[in-house]
Order: sequence, then structure tokens, then C-alpha cells
Amino acid sequence: MVFGNMGETSCTGVGFTRDPGSGDKVFYGEFLVNAQGEDVVSGIRTPSPISELKDWNEGVYDKLREITAMLEQHYKDMQDFEFTVQDGVLYMLQTRNGKRNGRRR
Repeated sequence: MVFGNMGETSCTGVGFTRDPGSGDKVFYGEFLVNAQGEDVVSGIRTPSPISELKDWNEGVYDKLREITAMLEQHYKDMQDFEFTVQDGVLYMLQTRNGKRNGRRR
């Protein structure tokens, strides 16, 4: 088990390898520093856009981008993923094919 609430060098987040609304190849998601997974979706705290993860820890951001690109290529579909960083070490918790919004007319 890993913990994203171990201080300022830990975080947790969720994301998609593409924008689920448009399908555009844009890294999309949110993360919270010093938090556990349920904190991201509970609405108690406001998460940061996943793009700001690069400012928080560029090495973690780059590794996450590398892994999620490999996952999308392997599964040949947009991925919905969850991750935790504990003391600066990235852990991938899960991935699955991402659900998309309906087609716009």
C-alpha cells in the first residue's frame, strides 16, 4: 500500500491520456499534494490540474507521461488512470479504457 498523504513530497491523482469530452490528445486530469485518492473526488479540497504536476515535480510528471503513453499504445484506447506519489516515487494504481462523452451534434 502507498500513501499520498505523507507530506509535501507525496500526492495522488486521476487522469486520462486524452480529453474525454473532445478526444483531443491532451493530458487531462487532477492531483492533490499530501492527499489520498478519495480526497481528489470528494470535493472537500480543490485539486490542481495535472499540467501543474510538472511544476510540483518534473521528474514524476515526465515518468507519468511516459507510462501513460505506453499504456495507451498497448491497450490501443484512451486510458483512465489513477496514481499516487509517496516520498517522490510514482506508483501507478490502476488503468482502464476510458469512457468518453457522447458525440456532439
